Amino acid sequence: MEEIERESMPMDVLFVGGGPACLAGAIHLMNLIAAHNEGVADGSIEGEEFDEPMIGLIEKGSEIGSHGISGAVLDTRALDELIPDWKDDEDFPVERYVEEEAMLALTSATAGFKLPLMPPEFADHGRPIISIAKFQKYLAEKAEEAGVMIFPGFAGVEVLTADGQVTGVRTGDKGVGPDGQPKDNFEPGMLLESPVTIVGEGPRGHLVRQLTEQFDLEKDRNPIAYEMGCKEVLELPEGTIKSGFVYLTALYPLQDMWGNGAFGGAFIYSMAGDKVAIGLLASLDAHDPGQDVHYLLQKLKLHPMIKDIIGQGKVIKYGAKAVTVGGWGCMPKLYAPGAMIVGDSASFLDAARIKGIHLVMKSGMLAAETAFEAMKSGDASEEAMSQFKAKVDGSWIHAEMEPTKNFHAGFHSGGLVGGSIQFGLSKIFGAGETTRVGADHSAMHKLNGRALPEQPSPGKYADLDYDGSYIVDKLTDVFLSGTMHDEHQPCHLQILDTDVCTTKCTEEYGNPCERFCPAQVYNMVFSEETGCKEMQVDFSNCVHCKTCDIRDPYQIIRWVPPQGGEGPEYGMM
Repeated sequence: MEEIERESMPMDVLFVGGGPACLAGAIHLMNLIAAHNEGVADGSIEGEEFDEPMIGLIEKGSEIGSHGISGAVLDTRALDELIPDWKDDEDFPVERYVEEEAMLALTSATAGFKLPLMPPEFADHGRPIISIAKFQKYLAEKAEEAGVMIFPGFAGVEVLTADGQVTGVRTGDKGVGPDGQPKDNFEPGMLLESPVTIVGEGPRGHLVRQLTEQFDLEKDRNPIAYEMGCKEVLELPEGTIKSGFVYLTALYPLQDMWGNGAFGGAFIYSMAGDKVAIGLLASLDAHDPGQDVHYLLQKLKLHPMIKDIIGQGKVIKYGAKAVTVGGWGCMPKLYAPGAMIVGDSASFLDAARIKGIHLVMKSGMLAAETAFEAMKSGDASEEAMSQFKAKVDGSWIHAEMEPTKNFHAGFHSGGLVGGSIQFGLSKIFGAGETTRVGADHSAMHKLNGRALPEQPSPGKYADLDYDGSYIVDKLTDVFLSGTMHDEHQPCHLQILDTDVCTTKCTEEYGNPCERFCPAQVYNMVFSEETGCKEMQVDFSNCVHCKTCDIRDPYQIIRWVPPQGGEGPEYGMM
C-alpha cells in the first residue's frame, strides 16, 4: 500500500484496551486530575489546573465488553478502592453472590468426590458473581462520566516511537482488500499521539510484542505462561437455580491422580435468570499435541457429577481465551520510555487463586498514578515510567503475587502431587528464587508413532454424541459466540511458512492447530492440484483467543489484529 496521509490526535494519556485494567486506570487518573484541580482552586495544592485533559482509550471490539470473557467471581479489593460505594449502586452488574461453594475431585470419567472443605485459596463465600463483559460496560460508563474519551472499534496495530521514546499508537486501517490494497470504503488508521501510553491488550498482545522486541522487555525473564480456557453459558429451565453457587473441579478430564496430563481445572457458577457458566482451562505447555480444550469441555459435561448440576441446560453462548498463569514468576519488564504495560498483558494473575481481575485493576490504577506524575512534571522518560514498577512492588499486588510466583512452574515440573507439595512447602518456607521455565510451545511432544483421537469431521470426535444443545461441536459454538469478520480483508492469522504445515508438522505433530484452536480456524484440506492436504485458514471463525500464536510448536503463526470492531460478541460472558 502506498504511503497515505493520516490524521493525528494528540492526547495527554492514551490507554490501549477496554478491559478492567485500562478502564480502572482511566477512571483513577480522572479522579486524580479532579482532586488536583480542586486542590489548586482552593489553594491547598501548588501548581496549575489541567484544563480539559485529553485522556483517551481505544478498544478493538465493536463496543466495550464485546471481547470480555472470564470466569468471574470478583475479589473486590481494587473495586473497593476505585468505587467505594459500588454496593449501593443499582447499576452494578452483579449476577448473584456466592452462597455455596465446593471443590470436586473427579477421579475418572464416572467417579469423583466433594472435598470436605474448600481450599482457602479458592474460598469465595459472599463475593459477587459477575459477567466480565457487563462489568467492563459498567466501568466504561463510569469512565465516560468522568470525562474519558472511549473509542470502540479501533485496534492498535503499531507502536509509534521517536528518538527511542514511545509517542503513541497507530490504529488499524479499515476497508483493505485481501491483496492489501484499499477498497472503495477505505478508512486510514489514525495516529494517536501521547507522551504516555498505557497498554492493556490482554494476553499475548500485538503491541506488547512490539514493545517487548523494541525494548527487550523479557531479557533475563521467564516467558509468560498461559492456559487456554473454553467457556459456555447454559440456560436451564425456569426456576432451576435458586442460589449463588460455585463449583471448582480438579483432575478429570485433564489429569490422573499422579499428575499425568495437563495443568488446569474447571469452574461452574450460577448466573441470573437460570443461567449457569462452565469453563475449562488447560495449560498450553501440555505435552500432548492432541490437546483440544473444547473437546475436553464436552467430555467434562458428561461426567455424572457435572450433569447433576447443569445437565438440563442448553448452551446459549460460547467463548475462548488464553489466560496468563505464570504470575509474578513470568512478569516482563513493565515499562519503557513513554509506555507501561498493565493487566493480563503483563501476567497480573494469581494462579494459586485463579484470580486476576482485582490485580489487573490495581495495575491500571498504579500506572495511572505514574502517568499523573508524568503529566505534572512533563517527564515521561524511562526513569519516570520506572516508578510504575516501584509502585507495584510497594503495593498489595506484590504481597499477594510474589509468594505464589512458582506455583505454575511447580505443577509443570512435578505434576499434581509434586506441585501440591512444592506449593505447600513454599507457604511455610517462602517461594525462594524464581524457577526457570521455557516457552509453552517448547513442551509439546512429537507423536513418535502415536495416533491422535479420531475426528470423523472437523471439530467433531467419534466418541461424542453431539446433540447441538448440551453437547456442542466447535462450529456451533463459534456461531453462538457471535463472531463476525469481513472475509474480504487480509487474513489476520499469518502463517510464515505453510510448507511446514504440509510436511514437517503433519509428520511430527499431526497438525495440532486443528485440535488446539477452539474455533476450528485451521483445517488441512485435500488439494487436487498438489495431491496432498494443504492448510486452509478460516480466519472468519477466529474468537481472538491467541492460542495458535502461543502453542504452535514451530512458532510460525502470528496473530495480528483484524479490522477494528470485528471478532466475537460476548456480551454476557
